[in-house]
Amino acid sequence: MLAVTDPDRNCPLCPRLHDFIAEWRAREPDWFNAPVPPFLPPQGREAVRFLIVGLAPGLRGANRTGRPFTGDYAGDLLYST
Repeated sequence: MLAVTDPDRNCPLCPRLHDFIAEWRAREPDWFNAPVPPFLPPQGREAVRFLIVGLAPGLRGANRTGRPFTGDYAGDLLYST
């Protein structure tokens, strides 16, 4: 089983996303501007029953706040569902 860890703030695995985040860090230094940490329930990984995958980056949502599906239509739809 893989361990759940926070992603590296400067992860270079996707160069296009890395460059995008670097550009937005320069534009909006007070924003989160990093890969979003794992979003697990308090009971831990074993309590997860399904996985929702979103496309990166959530420019004015997750990229701004650090919380996935926040501040955009996908989040409005997901949280209301």
